[in-house]
Amino acid sequence: MRRLSAAFRSHVSRLCGAGLRDPRSRDRGNVAVLVAVVLSGGVLLGAGAIAIDVGQFYAEREQLQSGADAAAMAVAQNCVRNPSACGDQAVAASAYANGNAKDGVSAVTAVCGRANGLPVCPPPVGTRADCMGGPPTAGNYAEVRTATQQADGSTLLPPTFARALPGHEGYQGKRLAACARVAWGPPLNATGLAVTVSTCEWNEMTGGAPTYWRPGTVPPTSAEGVIYLHDPKDGSTCPAGPSGWDAPGGFGWLDETGGDCAATVSASGSYGGNTGVSASKTCKVVLQDLHTTHRPVLIPIYDGIKGNGSNTTYHLSGFSSFVLTGYALPGTSEPSWLTGRTLCSGSEKCLYGYFTTAILPDVGSFGTVNYGTNILKLVG
Repeated sequence: MRRLSAAFRSHVSRLCGAGLRDPRSRDRGNVAVLVAVVLSGGVLLGAGAIAIDVGQFYAEREQLQSGADAAAMAVAQNCVRNPSACGDQAVAASAYANGNAKDGVSAVTAVCGRANGLPVCPPPVGTRADCMGGPPTAGNYAEVRTATQQADGSTLLPPTFARALPGHEGYQGKRLAACARVAWGPPLNATGLAVTVSTCEWNEMTGGAPTYWRPGTVPPTSAEGVIYLHDPKDGSTCPAGPSGWDAPGGFGWLDETGGDCAATVSASGSYGGNTGVSASKTCKVVLQDLHTTHRPVLIPIYDGIKGNGSNTTYHLSGFSSFVLTGYALPGTSEPSWLTGRTLCSGSEKCLYGYFTTAILPDVGSFGTVNYGTNILKLVG
């Protein structure tokens, strides 16, 4: 066997020796690590405590804001549907605020705004408890303000760890708040049935304020009225609108912008149509469906008319929601599903039904004339 050279043995010895250390040197290193952890532990624990409590605040604020949004929307809907009870909304607001709280409890500190019966809102306090921006300069709106409240009645959100930090032994928690503002008004633009009804006819049937009928509710027979397209016994007219415009009572056909007896129009705009008595093929189908389903449909309201026959131009001012109960038109007719009556005969041509209050999804800007149909918008 060959013997290893002295130089090689010396090299191996140096390599092995480099990996061997006095066990006490390792202990000294471990002690240094432990000291570093102990010294920094207070900072780490404090940062953790703050992170947990701040996260709790964010969750609470989110619940308060969701509750304020839902409550403000509910208050606005109630004001539209029942204006006489608009000011009595504390119970409704609380139900929505509580429903959005994880523990089922939130405080409603204000229900206010600009509408029938609502108190004037308190001035802003310059914190996140205020609604964003200022209120609308005109029109109706409602605000709901919410704040922290615990199931035991406490108004503070208690800390989880922050009280354990040095110097915070007496900290009891924080009260958070949120605000939501909803405005409502008539739509400026909408898609409705390609039929338009005069302002005077709408006023005669509603008295200027249509009633809200909850979907599925059958109104009394007294709610039904008749809108004449042609009535040989009625020679009256309804003057309205800008100078030079005159609107005969009753309804007319608008030019269809689609193939489903629909017209997409804007309030304060002028649109072509005709005063003929016959309905188009598509309108006959749609009228039959409306009579069968009893669903409401938007009808544009006009306040002036120019021309005649197929050269008629209608000046529109807004939208109303109408439930068709029956009709009598050339080649198609249905008795009233509400009363069982046939209200037009012979050369009379008409629609019959009732106007109702309606709330549309947010479809853009507000118009100026309200015929009982509104859109709701979160504005703060």
